[in-house]
Amino acid sequence: MKRLRHLAVGIAAAALLAGCGSALDAARGEPSASPTDFAGLVRTFADRNLAVSGVVSGDPGCDDRHLAPMAISFHISGGAESLPLIARAYRFRNDEAYQRLRESVDACATQWVSDPNALLVVDASPYVLFVDGATDEAFKVLVRAALNEAAGK
Repeated sequence: MKRLRHLAVGIAAAALLAGCGSALDAARGEPSASPTDFAGLVRTFADRNLAVSGVVSGDPGCDDRHLAPMAISFHISGGAESLPLIARAYRFRNDEAYQRLRESVDACATQWVSDPNALLVVDASPYVLFVDGATDEAFKVLVRAALNEAAGK
């Protein structure tokens, strides 16, 4: 009888704890996605068969020293874009920094972009991504999807 009572108490406690977990989860809501680092961005590109090479950290493409800490230049290829294209990703600490420095990124890009008509610009705070020479629409869709996923959107 004593064993049966201990078993019943154990089952009741387990059920209570399971219910509390559900109630706590409901109160907290769904966890929100958070932006990944550059390595995570590269993985999201790879998941879409896009290859990244020639990574240089701290290269904004211009002489704006304030952008250097958040700038990474690299080459990206995949799909119909078989030749590597020059790209730069700028990853800001948070949305406030993104908003404050966003115009500086555009000004910087004018110093290194070779063809403004074939420029892919993707904004997904805290990221801004520029790909110079992107002409294939399917490639652009893949790049946009990867950046939005990396940004937690």
